[in-house]
Amino acid sequence: MDKHSFASSIKSKSKSDRPRPREKVVKSAGVVRMEAIARAADSKSGKYTLGLIATACYAMYWVYCQERSTTYSFSVWATSSFKQHSSGISALGIATSIISSVCLPFLAKFSDIFSRPWVFVMSLVSYLMGFAIIMKSPTLAAYIVGNVFVSIGSAGIGFLTSVLTADLVPLKWRGFAQGLLSTPYLATVWYTSYIVESLSTNNDWRWGYGMYLIIMPAVMVPAIAALFGLERRAHRQGLINIAAAKKGIEDEEAEVEIDNKTMREKLISTFHELDTVGLILLGFGWSLLLLPFSLSAYAKDGYKNPSLIAMFVVGGVCLIGYGFWEAYGAKFPSAPGRILKNRTVITAIIIDVIYLLAGWMQLAYLSSYVYIVTDLSVTQWNYFNNVLTMGLCSFGLVAGVIQRYTHRYKALQIFGICVKIIGYGLLVDKNGVHDVGRLVMSQLLTGMGGAFSVVGSQVGSQASVPHQDVALVIALLSLWSNIGGSIGSAIAAQVWNSQMPGNLRKFLPASVSDAEVLEFFSSITLIRSYDYDSPIRQGAIKAYETTVYPLWSAALGLSFIALIAACFQSNFFLGDTQNAYDHQDTAGHTRVEDKGIVEKPKSGWQRVLRFWDL
Repeated sequence: MDKHSFASSIKSKSKSDRPRPREKVVKSAGVVRMEAIARAADSKSGKYTLGLIATACYAMYWVYCQERSTTYSFSVWATSSFKQHSSGISALGIATSIISSVCLPFLAKFSDIFSRPWVFVMSLVSYLMGFAIIMKSPTLAAYIVGNVFVSIGSAGIGFLTSVLTADLVPLKWRGFAQGLLSTPYLATVWYTSYIVESLSTNNDWRWGYGMYLIIMPAVMVPAIAALFGLERRAHRQGLINIAAAKKGIEDEEAEVEIDNKTMREKLISTFHELDTVGLILLGFGWSLLLLPFSLSAYAKDGYKNPSLIAMFVVGGVCLIGYGFWEAYGAKFPSAPGRILKNRTVITAIIIDVIYLLAGWMQLAYLSSYVYIVTDLSVTQWNYFNNVLTMGLCSFGLVAGVIQRYTHRYKALQIFGICVKIIGYGLLVDKNGVHDVGRLVMSQLLTGMGGAFSVVGSQVGSQASVPHQDVALVIALLSLWSNIGGSIGSAIAAQVWNSQMPGNLRKFLPASVSDAEVLEFFSSITLIRSYDYDSPIRQGAIKAYETTVYPLWSAALGLSFIALIAACFQSNFFLGDTQNAYDHQDTAGHTRVEDKGIVEKPKSGWQRVLRFWDL
């Protein structure tokens, strides 16, 4: 090949696939250990062990999905048994949602510095402590404390199964594997109601939690043992120096250096590697920023309450301090500059934040709306509530299969966002939407489009970073998504609480007293008890239509921001590598593979497609 043809071939590469100068990334011990596990799995017995890990992780995730589906219902009876239902549910939701979000960066850093299996161990211990406390909880406070421990264990399992998938599955199968993790929900949504029903009397709810003291260890211990077993096999085969891996390097001198350190020096070194100061600032910052969204409905004067204002201010200061610390003080930053400058990660975060922000603005009161404006039976209404979940889980697998054979994700993500916009648009009608078929189609399209979009964000963001950063990117994407969902829920609650009482007063018959209006506002079952054609039911339907219209219109408009962001998304080739940053496989070996290079564009349309990396 002469120099002219070589230059032409370089120019013809998709922008996402062109080689760029890469920052040298030092791998931490947890990442080096996982690459050693992948190398140890090359043998026949290693492949069997890897298959055992995959099976055990799937079983563990199945139980995790079941636990999330059942314990949410148990919380209703638990808080009622303490005679504090309304305040208890609120306090429980605030505590668990914030803890499960802000703990993710901590888990990511812990898994990188130590190892992935130890995070599973920590999650299991947290689970067992939490369920034990809940079973014996004498007060609401003890019950909430137990749930906080459970939320940490739950976040650890959900997070680490995604990280293990990114560690051990190549890019071309990554989307399919991520979609496969959500398939248990296709079954659990149907049979968990029978579990809940059988434990819904007296204090049986305690056994609803207690049964997981037996089930969780049964499904988690095999996965943990298999991971540790492969790690030991890698050590015996000399694939990794465990002592040197504690410093993320593999030279022989490192072992002497580490062994000669005093306990105090080791503790200080671990303190810096965990970026303890940065993570504390991050945790406090996000906790204080998220708390007001949950507390505003119960605080005097809402967001004007001085305490909530103080939380916003102090939380903002903590996050600003975190930024300065990461830039100038952290020896091992938890948010390295290469991530903050990463176009793919930033666009994925924007897309997912808007997805959950708009999604919760629409979804928060959709179930209540359908319960009032249609005449579906309770069973049919429950089936409708599961349509979105079924769509997300089913089309997540479809998205993975499409990515496997097209080796790209951008066009599918853009298509998915467009489908989701159509789904949102089906609900926007000033006269309301009463047709059940239209309501179901809306949720089905939203689930389909959401699946294509979410899987695209996950795979694209993971492909754009080195193996060292994959756990942190998964944590950041999840954290920001949760923030978007919290803001969307807060907006929906604010609009609902401020507009619905007035709309009910406006559209209900004049014979209905103001006290009765408040009762109708507080109880959808009371409204539902009236015949569909009665003046009270029809007035309530009109009030519901008027209240949700601006919310659902805003959700539709916001979705176009995600569509614009998706146009600036990268479009890496999904091949046999672990990532597209340094083109290393799951074992840490650099691979050279066909990246889907195309000819130099000859027309204006081809240049447009090249500009957008399509």
